[in-house]
Amino acid sequence: MYFSYKQDNWEWIEVEQQTDLKTELSKQSHMSSKWLDTLEKNKQDVIGNSTAVPDEEALWGRLTYEQSMQSKNDNRTFSFFLTKDTLLTSDLDQKLFPEEARAEMEQKLNDSENALQAFVVLLNAVLHKFLEQIDHFEYRLREMIWDIKDNNNMELLERIAQSRHELIIWNNLVIPLVETQMTLEETFDGEQLGALEYKRLCTRIKRIRILIREYSQEVEALTDMESLVSNQRGNEIMKTLTVITTIFTPAAVFGAIWGMNFKSIPEFEWAHGYAFALTVILSTTLGLYFYLKKKGWMGEILKTKSNKSIFK
Repeated sequence: MYFSYKQDNWEWIEVEQQTDLKTELSKQSHMSSKWLDTLEKNKQDVIGNSTAVPDEEALWGRLTYEQSMQSKNDNRTFSFFLTKDTLLTSDLDQKLFPEEARAEMEQKLNDSENALQAFVVLLNAVLHKFLEQIDHFEYRLREMIWDIKDNNNMELLERIAQSRHELIIWNNLVIPLVETQMTLEETFDGEQLGALEYKRLCTRIKRIRILIREYSQEVEALTDMESLVSNQRGNEIMKTLTVITTIFTPAAVFGAIWGMNFKSIPEFEWAHGYAFALTVILSTTLGLYFYLKKKGWMGEILKTKSNKSIFK
């Protein structure tokens, strides 16, 4: 045990190892061995509750409060067991919370009337940490919004895909917190949760879910824009290559004809055969160019691109 916070009618006990948590849980008379087995078997987020015994309702489980966006296994979880007068936690490193969140949590624990309110304060600290990290994501997203105009390439596409994956991870982290908040309401009397702090918890959950949804829509819009720009540039490239190939087809055809190794090609004997050949090639090439231009098939491939254009 390396952390204990005790008030007149409730206490928060933080134990260092899972085995220590098992020892503390065994002191709870209504705690079944099945719950202990479930905590040991489930290494990821899990939530459970008991409302069988009046005034001895309990909530228990495991939550992820730190997750790397690059590695699945690089994460931190904490286990908890909650009754009205006792909060047990295991493997919770408060140093991973922002300093502001720790200071806020310490101050609000002094005002908590029971362990339920202390747990709500803890969940608010977790959400505070998530919101701070999402603020950094917002900055990177804003950079991508402008980079897509100036530097549309595979590296940017990779960043957009990474952002989509990151938002999925954030949503996956928040869902267990939503379930925990709902199970709190299911298990305990609403008046015991504390009106102000519990309202703040509900608002923060709603806020973070709205942010994830809105940012997901922005990333989807970036994906659509990147696809539009890439397709447009690809079409322009193909159009340019097609026009160039078409315009120079007469030169290639006449060059192939006069490049044959036949013994008798009349034009070779003409005094002005070379000038005639150039005239034919140039006239057919220019004629084909003006024909394509008149038809409007040249598009904008010969126009100078603006520095402010996304499709440059």
